[in-house]
Amino acid sequence: MHISIVIPTFQEADTIEPCLVSLACQTEPFDVFVADGASTDGTRPHLTRLSSILPYPFDWGMAPERGRGLQCNWGADRTVGETLLFLHADTRLPPNALADLRVALARAEVVGGRFDLGFDTNRWPYPLMARVINIRTRLVRRFTGDMGIFVRRSVFDKLDGFPAQPLMEDLEFSARLFEVGEVAALKTQVVTAARRWQKRGVWRTIALMQLLRGAYALGVSPERLADWYRPVR
Repeated sequence: MHISIVIPTFQEADTIEPCLVSLACQTEPFDVFVADGASTDGTRPHLTRLSSILPYPFDWGMAPERGRGLQCNWGADRTVGETLLFLHADTRLPPNALADLRVALARAEVVGGRFDLGFDTNRWPYPLMARVINIRTRLVRRFTGDMGIFVRRSVFDKLDGFPAQPLMEDLEFSARLFEVGEVAALKTQVVTAARRWQKRGVWRTIALMQLLRGAYALGVSPERLADWYRPVR
């Protein structure tokens, strides 16, 4: 099973190289495409340099529109794998991640899924937060992009990709996945940077995220929610 890894970026000069280098230990076949959102911080020079030295098929391009969902859709169109994995630039895969993903999708009824979440720090309360997030996403049948979203390309095309909205595109897409088949919640744990939680503060971030999710459920537009969230995204 060939897997195409799509990474949307914007101002990720500090994270993109470690992310791409870490993928070299994954089991083949796979390719990687970075869909950049017109970064101005040095992300693109890193990508140009890395395109000639990475040991796996790699390419990148500047998406015509910025926004994670839009960049993911644009990047997916430029890859060839029958399975897609959407990965944030500050999320790392463990060495066995793609192998475990292939095992999950060996079952025909599984249409896609996500990994368990871990943070890049063991300081309190991050381990507890990760555990709660992993349990919650299993119960509510929704999950976010920092957990690594994978999907069969045929299913991705059937769902018309991620919705064209500036926020909650990952929650909306994952909800749609559950409507078309079985969704795998792998216990394999990816490692995501805690930087955004640390920037605003853990408890304030938790409160903000719950407010955003509640408002979205009540019908507040993603555009309005993005204005509330943008300072830390």
